[in-house]
Amino acid sequence: MTDRMEFPVKVRKAAYDRSGGICECGCGVPFGKERVEYDHDIPAYHGGKPTLENCRALRWSCHKVKTAQDMQAIKKTRRIIKKQRGLTAQKATIPGSKNSHFKKKLDGTVIKR
Repeated sequence: MTDRMEFPVKVRKAAYDRSGGICECGCGVPFGKERVEYDHDIPAYHGGKPTLENCRALRWSCHKVKTAQDMQAIKKTRRIIKKQRGLTAQKATIPGSKNSHFKKKLDGTVIKR
């Protein structure tokens, strides 16, 4: 897993030519004067390579939305990996809960489970 890999100039040019000046997110809006950005279809963190097949030419506003969605998925992956490796801190048990070693009876006395 890697953090970030930029697309080479040759790949960005080919992706722009493939798009025909239209955003490849599916909205069908031409780029016009809006800045063109190049997005990994599969994020680099999840193993996406900087190849033409994994590159999409997007408008800046569409790229911002897609990146926010990708970041949610990446953060979830990081949480899962931390949990699997046992790197998360154990949560304290709530007094009186079923995970607690003590039980409070209705008359107010406390007994050990």
